[in-house]
Amino acid sequence: MKQLKNIKAYRHLKLFIAFLFLFGLSIRNIKAQDTAAASTTLNMSYYLPANNVPYLQVNTKKKVGRKFEPVTGVPINIYFKEAEPKNLLGKVITDQEGLGRIGFPPSFSDTWDSLDEFKFVANSDLPAGQEPLSTDITIKKAKLTIDTDLVDGVRMVKGELKEKNGNNWLPVKNIDMQLSIKRMLGNLSVSDGETYTSDSAGISSAEFKRNSIPGDQNGNITLVAEVDDNDTYGNLATEKTVGWGKVVVPATNFFDQRTLWSIRTRTPIWLLFVVYSIVAGVWGTMIYLLFRLIKIKKLGNLTPSE
Repeated sequence: MKQLKNIKAYRHLKLFIAFLFLFGLSIRNIKAQDTAAASTTLNMSYYLPANNVPYLQVNTKKKVGRKFEPVTGVPINIYFKEAEPKNLLGKVITDQEGLGRIGFPPSFSDTWDSLDEFKFVANSDLPAGQEPLSTDITIKKAKLTIDTDLVDGVRMVKGELKEKNGNNWLPVKNIDMQLSIKRMLGNLSVSDGETYTSDSAGISSAEFKRNSIPGDQNGNITLVAEVDDNDTYGNLATEKTVGWGKVVVPATNFFDQRTLWSIRTRTPIWLLFVVYSIVAGVWGTMIYLLFRLIKIKKLGNLTPSE
């Protein structure tokens, strides 16, 4: 019986040792994955905003735990075509959000006008022990426009995307666009959908269903067409102002009037009168009492003969 117990204990011990071995292997694999994931990554994006001034944006980040965190202070060199000194467009250092932005220099304008497709390269030399960062993107030159139309009494918003092909601009189909209204806290879609796909003519259209949306003093609102994070064309945006909003009467500015909630220099007259009357009454009472005390003291100093 005792021998049987020893055999069972020995088996349990072997199982426990095997469990510890497998647990150690799993911990080592997890640490190795975390170490690999913690390496800094470099990404680059192309932007053509509504003001038609294109720029490139780089982003450096690394994975810490289960989330990505920005990497600040990373110097990035950005080149056109190949990473050669003569092709250098500029240098940036990533900010607190891990971002760096660079516009195209004036010397690049002729190249920009002549080509249909562009390749950009970004790289950075990190300290010893870390691999250098490098990435590149290839962008086709395109233009995005926005317009409106009235179809059977229905207001329509249309975004049109075309790409450059030699001296011609050809429509681009099957591209998802956002057609929205510019607001302070984020754009609002003009209709029920989030994105709208372009047809064979390169046009995405949506019915304008925000008829009750407030505009400015003249009822103007700003329509926006956007293409976001497209692998071929990058990030494009354009705007158009239309008078489709409700006229908003500006609120009366009470801060320049004599009200309770105005600034100190615009305090109501009646309130000033009350406050100054109270102050004058308090100080007047104190001064009166002071004179009475002085008179009492003088009377106390008089001799009986006096």
